[in-house]
Amino acid sequence: MLLRLFLNIALAAGTLIEYDVSPASDIQHLRQKREDNARWLPTIPPDYEVEDEENDPKSSTTEHTYYNMTILTPDPEAFSKYWINMTEWLKNSSVVGQSKHDHLDNAYRKAAGIKMRFDFPFYGHKLNNMTIATGGFCYVGEQTHSWLAATQYIAPLMANFDTNSSDSTIMFGDDGKKMVIQWTNVRLRDDLNGGNRFLGVKRKTFVKNQIAAGPFTFQLALFDTGDIWFVYKDVPIPASNISDANHPCKIGVSDAYLFTHKIKLFEEGNQAQSKRVIHEYHRITVPADRVVSNAVVVLKALPTCLQYTDCQACNNVTLNYFTCSWCKPKDNSPGFCSDHDGLHRRRQDWVEGNCMREQSDTCEDPADTSTATNPTTKAANHPDAVISLPTDEKTKAAKSETAKKGSSFLTIFIVLAILAVAAGIWVYYAFTNPYSKSGQILIKYRPSKWRSPASQVRYSASVHM
Repeated sequence: MLLRLFLNIALAAGTLIEYDVSPASDIQHLRQKREDNARWLPTIPPDYEVEDEENDPKSSTTEHTYYNMTILTPDPEAFSKYWINMTEWLKNSSVVGQSKHDHLDNAYRKAAGIKMRFDFPFYGHKLNNMTIATGGFCYVGEQTHSWLAATQYIAPLMANFDTNSSDSTIMFGDDGKKMVIQWTNVRLRDDLNGGNRFLGVKRKTFVKNQIAAGPFTFQLALFDTGDIWFVYKDVPIPASNISDANHPCKIGVSDAYLFTHKIKLFEEGNQAQSKRVIHEYHRITVPADRVVSNAVVVLKALPTCLQYTDCQACNNVTLNYFTCSWCKPKDNSPGFCSDHDGLHRRRQDWVEGNCMREQSDTCEDPADTSTATNPTTKAANHPDAVISLPTDEKTKAAKSETAKKGSSFLTIFIVLAILAVAAGIWVYYAFTNPYSKSGQILIKYRPSKWRSPASQVRYSASVHM
């Protein structure tokens, strides 16, 4: 099952879009080494879930597992209520932000990290760092990599945008209770000589028309309550017609968890290597045909288990979609409130702490600490289960095999030593008996005769350009 997950790259190749991320001194996670980035392998586990909205009327409300989504489209009255005049709002002394960011101005596939002044609950996780991308979305993952568009995003309209036009800009501001980002007059960008050169004539004409579609202007608002607003001012063409040939086109939110899988190097060995895999466990997709000018999408955050910070409140709460229980992986580590399936960013702690076992309603430490630190057969078949290393019998067998290998190396060394001694005796005999056959061979092939003919002398040259 685990190997199947590694090979099942369910995210389309188009989502693996590399972004140039600007370093920020106040965001430590943006300084990850590129060697770590290469280990990221986006996959989708069996408990992955996608919640879409289809065939709904003009105004509708749908309750999802984590958010209550309301779509108002097109509704000029609602638009005027939700739209924020960024130019005037940024003049407020309580607002911290920029009307233009150096890294995001006149840019393509660029991203910049910012720090929020409040904790933003996203799928129950409190975040204060985020990354704004020119492609119409924000990345909210804890580990920064080049494939920002794959998962862990908040996307009012993710597409192949750039800010190269003179009137294009990305504005953002934070008043301590809400963060607002506005993509102003961004335009679609597609290279007919690049990724689309293998497409047919009709497809090229379609992409060419997108370049001339005109500017897009839309906002994203994040609140300290966890609510999310998508507000669209100018959408010159239907979002459903936007090409995803060179960049994924997504509208909605997505979250994932990072899991470090332990894999045995050899069947009978006692060594293991780690492989970091990011699993998307939930996504909400806004229908593209509902995204038009003067449209509004409101995602109201619903309660999750992670928001409860003490054992008593966790065990006593009743939620519509979750059964909460207190997870305490180790006696010396702080516990946390988790849903029964453990689908959140702390899944590593949840699995390794064996929190999938039946939990007691009392807020006491488990009596059997060995069970809490050794997830065994109950979760052995789960794709995220930690693969145990060899047992004592296998370890003894491995040591025996190592001893055999050591004995073989000793035998080879003894044989080589005997050959060296025999060669030394032969040289001494040939040197002291020059008229013997061995002596004649030594004279014929003595070191002074080891010369190369002049015609075979070679030169090597290096050219520095």
